[in-house]
Amino acid sequence: RGTNRLSKIESILVDLDVPKSFMRSKTRLPIIAGALLGLALLLVAWFLRTPPPLPEPPRLESATLLPELRPLPPFALKDDQNQPFDNRRLLGHWTLLSFGYTHCPDICPTTLATLAEMKRQLPPETAAAPLEIGFVSIDPERDDARMLADYVDYFDPAFIGILGDPADLDTLTRPLGILYRKVVTEGSALKYVMDHSASLILLDPQGRYCALFSPPHEAGQMARDLQTILHSRYCEAG
Repeated sequence: RGTNRLSKIESILVDLDVPKSFMRSKTRLPIIAGALLGLALLLVAWFLRTPPPLPEPPRLESATLLPELRPLPPFALKDDQNQPFDNRRLLGHWTLLSFGYTHCPDICPTTLATLAEMKRQLPPETAAAPLEIGFVSIDPERDDARMLADYVDYFDPAFIGILGDPADLDTLTRPLGILYRKVVTEGSALKYVMDHSASLILLDPQGRYCALFSPPHEAGQMARDLQTILHSRYCEAG
């Protein structure tokens, strides 16, 4: 058997144009065989470590899929029932997050009304994992849990209000690229308004940042895109 193996190795070396004088050395041939074996093992290890390519991203109307899923750092907020809202609350279902505040004069109520209409256009079972919609307050100075609960309940009783202190809030908004700032309005009954991003963030059932919906938002387009994403398994493959 040993002779047969050496003959096969010699045949390979001939194909590689290795000089016969080099191959006749009884000490060099085992070294070459070992080197070839090591090279083969390195190639196998490289192929095993290379992750499989993502499937082709689906065609969407208004959403943008991230090229790579982004796990969120640990965060700790509360919902409108004063229950913890952290990374664990994102597991096992899709989550669509909107950001705003209850004193918002136009963008926030329009967005929540659009989300309510979008939800009505979704089929009862959009995917194996259900969809939860949350409204994150970026105005902790004025918004409290009761006020936030009444506000989101007006648009849909299933919507979840989310709030927290500024420092805790930033642990969620910054990784998602959500910007906001307080703008004082002198002579106004509101005293100040909050400038903020109007984008909507989609998180997958593992709590990872999956897709972005940029304004303007249209209920029909969003409903179709969500169905496509939830059924495509593109995010799950990441």
